[in-house]
Amino acid sequence: MPRIDEDKSVWRYRYRSITEFDKLKVNDVERGVKVTLGRFKGTYRWGILNFIFEKERFKTCEQISGWIEQHVKTETRTAMDHKVWNEYRKMLFQLYMEISHIS
Repeated sequence: MPRIDEDKSVWRYRYRSITEFDKLKVNDVERGVKVTLGRFKGTYRWGILNFIFEKERFKTCEQISGWIEQHVKTETRTAMDHKVWNEYRKMLFQLYMEISHIS
């Protein structure tokens, strides 16, 4: 299901469907990158809906794919090194497994 949508000023890497969530919030990840988190309906668990990339910094889909791959690899390596495995890092690992489906 992951795909990249283009708006006038941003790219959105959609990871899940908005219909899975009942509450949303947007957090800054780093300069030019935000993540939209959603609370799964009927639960207290939060998951990644999408990443938002500003076009000022990310000009192409290839740059987005590279950032996602690098970010996910770094987070996964950190999780393995520190034996920490929370919901956020599990979702990033799952996202990493689907990177090859970006078009």
